[in-house]
Amino acid sequence: MKLLKRFSVAILFALLVTAATYMIAQGRTETGQPALPQQQNGCFGCHPKFRDAWQSGKHGHATSDPLFDQMWTDQGKPGACLVCHVTGYDPALGTWKEDGVACEACHGPVPAAHSTDPVANPVPVDRTSDLCGRCHSGDRFNIQDWQSSTHFQRGMTCTVCHDPHSATLKTVQGQEDVGPSALCINCHSEVSMAFPYSKHNQAGVSCVDCHLRHFETGSTDVHAIPDHSFTASIATCSACHANQMHAQPTDATSAQTTPTTQPESTPTPGEAASDPSPVSPLGFAGLAGLIGLAGGMVLQPWLEKAYHKMNRKDHKK
Repeated sequence: MKLLKRFSVAILFALLVTAATYMIAQGRTETGQPALPQQQNGCFGCHPKFRDAWQSGKHGHATSDPLFDQMWTDQGKPGACLVCHVTGYDPALGTWKEDGVACEACHGPVPAAHSTDPVANPVPVDRTSDLCGRCHSGDRFNIQDWQSSTHFQRGMTCTVCHDPHSATLKTVQGQEDVGPSALCINCHSEVSMAFPYSKHNQAGVSCVDCHLRHFETGSTDVHAIPDHSFTASIATCSACHANQMHAQPTDATSAQTTPTTQPESTPTPGEAASDPSPVSPLGFAGLAGLIGLAGGMVLQPWLEKAYHKMNRKDHKK
């Protein structure tokens, strides 16, 4: 009988722990997007189309990304990382205004009269590549390669190809499933007639594989940025065609063999090789229930004493 009583108390305790854990885990799951600071709530009130892009993009998750948190922790949480991963970082105090790359990081302080007359008092923004280069520099971006490119020399800026709010490549309407090559062909129309019928396209090789990523290097560093000179190198060709460079084909079929080495899928710069799958709140709740059951069995005598003690106080009143 005593064992049955202890077991009953343990089950009640476990149910309480399970319910509390599930509610906490569910709350964290539903609020997986970065919170909107007060200042940004004001911005998104008038600019709602940027809200979802920012919340789901790399700029919005610059601080909350688990990969960043792990790497930052492993390095001893240096303040140098926060200069780019948060907004309004004060190195003297070690504090900052907002998590992630928020509105003010690129636009600067909002003029006081902007909310009443936004046309006469626009929010400032540097539209040149210099703004992006404040963080995307050094090992994270080779400015010399970019400045040597035809894109730069023709006055193109980062935002021609990149969406600054989602921090991703822009897409071409109606060709979202084509991938980044659609963005290239959108301007390089002379390629659009030939490339779709090429052996490269049939083998799954895209524009960025040869002109940006140079997949032969195999770099998966999250800070690695593609070569923005957009110049294809002989090393990229050799990575697939090394055994074909000087070989004499025996017949027409062997002359048209597909590349012996297919480019492996490499992560977009700034992304992990694969996104971790979200853990179900039920998993946390189930584990907490088992722990709560064991804890309830151990704590039952004390819980029962506390319960009787509280009842005696109530009767005295």
